[in-house]
Amino acid sequence: MFRVWLNLLEFVVQFFSIPQLMRSWVAPWKRMTEERTKKWDFEDLAGVIIINILSRVVGALLRTIIICIGLVSLLITTVGGFVVYAFWVAAPLAIFLLLALGVGFLFA
Repeated sequence: MFRVWLNLLEFVVQFFSIPQLMRSWVAPWKRMTEERTKKWDFEDLAGVIIINILSRVVGALLRTIIICIGLVSLLITTVGGFVVYAFWVAAPLAIFLLLALGVGFLFA
């Protein structure tokens, strides 16, 4: 059961690509960048800078949202694993205790 839980944790990390998203946190969104076309045109330079910065801001914002959703899912999986593991350990004891309690009620 413990190994299944670890596999679920690894699945959540890989599903949301948390390590890859953290490495490319401020990369441009979908590699959308502009190249300069005119060498000495300040309007072209300003447009390129604004578009590239905006693309990086959008990329960082969307990656932050996806990373947060992934971390919340990882937290839910961790807590759920503790609950299931505790139930897995306590279930056989509960069966014997409830059986003894039922037999005690039967003869009381």
